[in-house]
Amino acid sequence: MITIDNITAGYGTKIVLDHFSAQFNDADFCAVMGPNGAGKSTLLRAMAGLQAIQTGSILIDQQNINRFKAKELARQIAFVPQREDLVFEFSVFDTVMLGRNPYQNRWEWANQNDVSLVEKILEQTHLQHLKDRLLSQLSGGELRRTMIARAIAQQTPIILLDEPLANLDIVHQFEIMDILTQLNQNQKVTVVIILHDFPFAIQYAQQTLLMKDGKILHFGNTSQVLTKENVSQCFGLSQEFEYFSNGLVVKK
Repeated sequence: MITIDNITAGYGTKIVLDHFSAQFNDADFCAVMGPNGAGKSTLLRAMAGLQAIQTGSILIDQQNINRFKAKELARQIAFVPQREDLVFEFSVFDTVMLGRNPYQNRWEWANQNDVSLVEKILEQTHLQHLKDRLLSQLSGGELRRTMIARAIAQQTPIILLDEPLANLDIVHQFEIMDILTQLNQNQKVTVVIILHDFPFAIQYAQQTLLMKDGKILHFGNTSQVLTKENVSQCFGLSQEFEYFSNGLVVKK
């Protein structure tokens, strides 16, 4: 369980999250949605321990994340950023193997259990045929799946994903959402994912958190949160737009 208690966070003098509180339970699949600048990415970075908070606390099973050592926190939370800067030219296999670092000593090589696990995850994420390919040789969808596979290799009870569907074709979008659903349902991993597409949230997410201006507008069951009134309030939709129960928004 992740408990976010009255946190304030931002950059310099700019406050992005303003006395923000929320709770994500074990095995939740939660979509985080809202307009640009709502604080979605800052929220996930704070939950991952990558963004300093000025007030409040973030707890994992009642323990403050600030009390975890880096490797301990990496065994609790995996984070998939929206962008991945390719500093080193690793293969797909070696990149996914990096997810095993929290369980290895400083100079320890991967053991057979690590290799077997990574091979299994490559199959699960449909990357087995690409395992020797360099990251720079991958398509956008293949690279995104590789980063998700690396996060899965961490074997954490929580995975946070910042817009993993951005700029991907529809086939890769469904592929990634199916992988996350299997992870959530079969391994009871808590998934918190930033989405912009209402139909994906309605189809896959049990919970949805609607944010605006660094605060929660609505949080709860997806079908109850993503109503026409709530979506219009959050995104400022005018009467020109029609919102349907399947999440489709069209201009009249």
